[in-house]
Amino acid sequence: MPPLTVPLCRQLIEEAVRRGSLSIEYLHYEDPRRRVRRADTLCEGIVRGRDWESFSSVDELLEWLSWSTVLLDEKDYLTATVHTLSLAPKIAATDYGTARQRDLGQLVTDAVRGFLGEIALAKWLKARFGISVSLDYRRGRLAEFLPSDIKLVNGRPSNLNVSIKTTKLRGMWLDIPFKQIEHSHVFVLVRVGVSREHFLAFLKEISAIKDKILAKAFEMGIVSEDERDNIWRAIPKFTRIPASIAGFFDKREYEDAVSERTSIILAGGEMKRKRFIVNLFAGYWHPERREYRERILEVLRRQGYSVPENVKIEFAGIGNFSRTLHFIVSSGALRRRREDWERLVRDL
Repeated sequence: MPPLTVPLCRQLIEEAVRRGSLSIEYLHYEDPRRRVRRADTLCEGIVRGRDWESFSSVDELLEWLSWSTVLLDEKDYLTATVHTLSLAPKIAATDYGTARQRDLGQLVTDAVRGFLGEIALAKWLKARFGISVSLDYRRGRLAEFLPSDIKLVNGRPSNLNVSIKTTKLRGMWLDIPFKQIEHSHVFVLVRVGVSREHFLAFLKEISAIKDKILAKAFEMGIVSEDERDNIWRAIPKFTRIPASIAGFFDKREYEDAVSERTSIILAGGEMKRKRFIVNLFAGYWHPERREYRERILEVLRRQGYSVPENVKIEFAGIGNFSRTLHFIVSSGALRRRREDWERLVRDL
């Protein structure tokens, strides 16, 4: 298919929603203040991540997007929230590979999003393939809980260790911590359309704000009746959340490459003055070790890119990853077609 742009992608999604082949939730605001719709951010991920290159036509892309989408409701959000609260005291306060501390509120909402991605995959597998998977919501020592997020498949232990990674709709990177690449067989990337205010909207939906927080504030004289009502009206309503199953990386196809700690399976992107912006990648990366820089330059030149020795390497959308060893796969390098999933489901 011809190159896809974000405006064209947005137009195609809007038309598909009007025809009824895509969920209207994609046209709801992800950020009401900036009037950014979920379709806008989803298109950023699809275009920037080069997902569209997997398809021969626009119709094929839209058919896949419809097929890969599942909607999350209030029960799903409540499930994710309950499991997050049970784990809150155990959630690490630092980002992977950094010393940056985050407050518990941000940790909780991030964890909710992660669980929503796992729930989305379970719902999608049931809807598309008729299989029931039980998720492992526990967290504990690395060796015991790292291998798989799927505990059971149709009531029996899964034959594969499956790790589920969740990102926002615009996300394009499947970022696998170095220790985890050794333990799991398959890594799935799920895009979830949570907004900036999703947690507040959920609290409004279950009346925790009106009947608890605001009622108590009014009773204690902290807010007037008008102030209470204005706060209530300003908080957005909870709507169903679209999730798109972006694809998966099957480590079994690349066992030899994965076993080499400096392997880069593929790399691609574009030169922008003195920077090379990577938007297609699968392999190991460490931003501060020279051997990984040398390896990516070697791979790029082998594929016909003209990159000077002093070029600055950046990754699309983020600049660079945290200062530790990662195994990274861009969304455009994932397997996503129906036949790919059929083979994987048979192996589960």
